[in-house]
Amino acid sequence: KTSPTLHSSIDGPSPYSVASFPRQPPPPAIPIQIASNYYSPHEPLSPHLPNSGSQRPKPSHPELQTLGEARRGAAEGEAMDPDSVSKAFVQHYYQTFDSNRAALVGLYQDGSMLTFEGEKFGGPAAIAGKLGSLPFQQCQHKIDTVDCQPSGPQGGVLVFVSGTITTGPGEHPLKFSQMFHLLPAGGSFYVQNDMFRLNYG
Repeated sequence: KTSPTLHSSIDGPSPYSVASFPRQPPPPAIPIQIASNYYSPHEPLSPHLPNSGSQRPKPSHPELQTLGEARRGAAEGEAMDPDSVSKAFVQHYYQTFDSNRAALVGLYQDGSMLTFEGEKFGGPAAIAGKLGSLPFQQCQHKIDTVDCQPSGPQGGVLVFVSGTITTGPGEHPLKFSQMFHLLPAGGSFYVQNDMFRLNYG
């Protein structure tokens, strides 16, 4: 059985908005969160931990440690380096997208919003539902550029990414652009705003 094929077309509907593809159930995995409740997928998660007041485990992934260290340094009066934050985030986000898309739910909070090819989704559940319903089972991102800026007195970071996504062996790479607005929370960062567009032409 072959995987569904995405076709780029300016005249037709967005290839990511194919209603005929059933939503695939997410795999049983513990989400990684780059915010106050982040966890490593290799560490056991107590169902009572978020409300127990217990100390949360530290992230075991190097890119998460970089994000946490950057945020802690800023809280202690050191100048935060947006380039380090954006580099660590981009590496983590797209590696997770390509290997375990369901785990991306942990990067968003209740007030987060995703705009995907013009469609808006608010909150972790809706965002994860959209990402999980994309009409391909595997993909590979190739990042070409990452631009960033510090954002506001809260210590946020704007991240703009361009690159290509390939949705299966032999498929033609599709160009895309994506913007993230990262805000600090609990010693690290979460995604407040996320906007994605395929680039045709």
